[in-house]
Amino acid sequence: MKSIKLLTCCLLLFMLASCRKDEFMPEVEGEKIPHEELTVTMKELLAASPYTLFKAAWQRSDMEQMIKEKGGKFPYTLLVPTDAAFIADGLTLDVINSTAPALLDSILLYHTLEGNIIADDLKKSEERYIGKTLLKNPNLTVKDHLNPGGGVMYTYLQYLKVTDGELFINGKRAGKTPPVQANDGLFQPIDQVLHKPTKTILEVLREDGRFGMYLEMNERADALYAELTEYSFPHDFTQGLTLIPSSNYNIIFSSIFAIPDEAFRQAGFNTVDDILALNDRNPLPYLDWNTYTVVGGLATDSLVAYHRWGTLFSPVDPSSGAGVTAPSNFYSNDLNNTLLSDYIIVSAGTSGSISPYINPLDFSKEGGKIKVKVKGSDYPAASIVESDINTLMGPVHVVDHLLLPKGFRL
Repeated sequence: MKSIKLLTCCLLLFMLASCRKDEFMPEVEGEKIPHEELTVTMKELLAASPYTLFKAAWQRSDMEQMIKEKGGKFPYTLLVPTDAAFIADGLTLDVINSTAPALLDSILLYHTLEGNIIADDLKKSEERYIGKTLLKNPNLTVKDHLNPGGGVMYTYLQYLKVTDGELFINGKRAGKTPPVQANDGLFQPIDQVLHKPTKTILEVLREDGRFGMYLEMNERADALYAELTEYSFPHDFTQGLTLIPSSNYNIIFSSIFAIPDEAFRQAGFNTVDDILALNDRNPLPYLDWNTYTVVGGLATDSLVAYHRWGTLFSPVDPSSGAGVTAPSNFYSNDLNNTLLSDYIIVSAGTSGSISPYINPLDFSKEGGKIKVKVKGSDYPAASIVESDINTLMGPVHVVDHLLLPKGFRL
């Protein structure tokens, strides 16, 4: 017994003598996660997957050759619709087998993104991931925001975001099936077939049928402003909503909170004449030839400008103009104050003499609906009743009320 106690004391003294300061740190809890080397390739994942219709389309298309031409180590991400999604979209096996490979190429290129997205990064990020598809449109150019005044060939984009374990693409639910990581990409099953946008915002508004008063009011306000300012200053509602002619680029990424006719009626306007009558309550704008500036503005501008992020009211330097307008093509799952409260819509400009124009809108959620209002306004928030109508520029969101600034009198 004495020998055991003596041995214990000796061991204790030995341990104390041999310990260094850093060895007194507490042990890290939890098991060490082993590093797993990914050896499976995207090609192998696709071959082993149960998505037979996607595989049939892939095999009939020229995708394999196009991927090979980009190099053996080209990383890419596949958004793979399930068989049920293909069938619901009318793409049965018979249809796929009778479709020209070039058309299948277009569909599959739109579902293929450049780069190996890391699934964990996508899951944890509060911000959307903007994926560049392999599908381009050589007939369109988009404003290059990294090079003001320049343009680049239009690339179709996919906006991905994971919320509560569910993937959203361009604001729409795309399923909860977990992705599989390969050493050269990400294989992500989805519950829908994605369709590339083919129309401008203006085309969508005109063809929809709900926005007749909105369109007519703006067209007539443009004509009135042009007449009052002797056609010297542009006041074009369609700018940014349709293709820009004769420029280094013909598309600007943006979004709009579209006003249906019913929203005007709820505000007390039964006709477009009723809306335009607002302009008669204040002195109309005019051109001051001494300073070559427009004095005053139209009341109807304040009525509807915030439906396009209020950029009409961004500061302007008399000598150098306004700053650079940033993209505002935000989908419904981006519309929250965490992401957009301090978002700079228009930069301070090259001279730095004007302040940047910050997003003027406030977002909230109530009863499952996204609410939006002008910051500080005493008018109730509008609800987005239909969201994410995709266009070449970005989404159209339909609201049920006007977005009015504080103090505006109806």
